Amino acid sequence: MYKKEDICDDYGFRFLDNVPAAELIAVGKESRYSSSYYWDNRKRTPAYLFQYTLSGSGTVRADGEEYLVERGDAFFLRMPDEEAYYFDEKRNAAPWEFVYLMFGGSAVSGYYEYAVNHLGKILSVSEYHPAIQVLTELYAKAKNRRIRNAFSASSEVFRFLCLLCDTDNLGGSRPSNLVERAKLYLEQHYAKQITLAQVSESLGVSQSHLSREFSKYMGEQPIHYLTKIRLEHAVELLHSADMDLSEISRLCGFADSNYFGKVFKKHMKLSPNRFRKEIREQGYRSVKV
Repeated sequence: MYKKEDICDDYGFRFLDNVPAAELIAVGKESRYSSSYYWDNRKRTPAYLFQYTLSGSGTVRADGEEYLVERGDAFFLRMPDEEAYYFDEKRNAAPWEFVYLMFGGSAVSGYYEYAVNHLGKILSVSEYHPAIQVLTELYAKAKNRRIRNAFSASSEVFRFLCLLCDTDNLGGSRPSNLVERAKLYLEQHYAKQITLAQVSESLGVSQSHLSREFSKYMGEQPIHYLTKIRLEHAVELLHSADMDLSEISRLCGFADSNYFGKVFKKHMKLSPNRFRKEIREQGYRSVKV
């Protein structure tokens, strides 16, 4: 029988020095047991929240769906927004124990967008992931009064965000058989007009399960992995061949050259033609996407 007692060990920060790029607002560790723990993000003060489950489970409502977040699961939310997160005594048996980081600043938005686009708002992360290690270390530093000024606090926030967004850090565990099969399918069919529904159907799993497993091991959603494959092939053709854009877009699985141009410019910050001109002028032997 679990003892019903909230445990909250939270530390807030308000520094006299103003560091607008990345501001540490709070860090803490909590254990929640009752439905009185309920946060509706629609009217909250602007901030970003990353919360990582250590044990037990809680519920997050995001994008019109409810998600059970268990040990090793995290969520990354921007406030104010439509999401909510809470402890449901009927749904979640054991107390929900978690560590969290709340921060803000003008430079955070780009990291948030990248993380959510590649990992999702709800993600599974190993406790040994470098970003989680930084989060637990930051909590320990706050507890021991070792965060003394705005600049060291800001550097910790940036360190956490960079490690979270660096998808190479997810390589510590071997991808599951499902993920390996999904990668192979995408690599073999990138030139075709395929959707996540088609991929998941061919593998015999639901879209949500495939996305969750893929993100857990690869650090990005299947569709982003597919886009990366297509762009890698497009870059190679722009660099080495004299094909026109319509032919390159067809060979790389884009619906048409206009759509190819939009996707390419979004990710590469240059139009395909401008990119081709610049890499040839610079004489690069290859370009990493």
